[in-house]
Amino acid sequence: MSLNRLPEPKKPEGRIQAPAQVEYFYPREHAILAEYFEDKKKLTKDAKKIDPYEIIPYETEYDESAEGIICREGRGGRDGYEAIRNAVARIALAPIRDGLPVWGTYADGQVRHSRQRDQQGDLPVRGYRSDPVLAVAINWADSGPGCSWPLTYHVAWIPIYDQYVVTVSYDTDDIEGYLDVAIGCLPEGAGVETELKKVIQGHWERDAYNLQAWSYCINPGIVKDPYAWRDEIHWGIDENGEEISYSDEEEDWYDEDEYDEEEGSS
Repeated sequence: MSLNRLPEPKKPEGRIQAPAQVEYFYPREHAILAEYFEDKKKLTKDAKKIDPYEIIPYETEYDESAEGIICREGRGGRDGYEAIRNAVARIALAPIRDGLPVWGTYADGQVRHSRQRDQQGDLPVRGYRSDPVLAVAINWADSGPGCSWPLTYHVAWIPIYDQYVVTVSYDTDDIEGYLDVAIGCLPEGAGVETELKKVIQGHWERDAYNLQAWSYCINPGIVKDPYAWRDEIHWGIDENGEEISYSDEEEDWYDEDEYDEEEGSS
């Protein structure tokens, strides 16, 4: 053996490891997306055996950056289809996760905020990037000085499934049980003043019969006149907090059974 042989190179210490990258989606994400879009034909072979409704608690050692975004428990024990809608929204909104509505407080020398748990872990690094587009941001009401109820609506393109998903984000999980929820999907070429308008107005109409109209627009996004959309809704409470009375003809605008069918097909 030659004495001049070079020693074996040592593995560098402290080198930053490049995060794992997936071209589009992990198998579990495929299972969730195919369930939401009702498109099982797009399922990959390794995703077909995965239950999209499986809830994985936050306490479980699960790395979303290496295995994909999953269904989590919601506030008040909400799960099932609501968990699917939340997982789809988190997949769509991942590129802008740090810019979504958040409520915070300071007490006992510590800052706490509503997205603390959601932002704990890393997210998947994908081979494509498609940042969600802000559709519109509104403030539903001011319940006190410095205490607003913001909602932001985004539209995000989901490759492979070739559809846009429309999401709503809150700064608290009091309303939906989750901070982010998918509320509908749109085909390629959908119009802002037609298909997108129907999805967002449908979200407002869901509880409009016992609510006052939202207060003001924070950012119009891609909506030309958000107030015009708002004024087309039959709200149940007026500006003075009084219940609004409608005639039988006017009340026909809200058909609970029809809404449930549309919601189920989202």
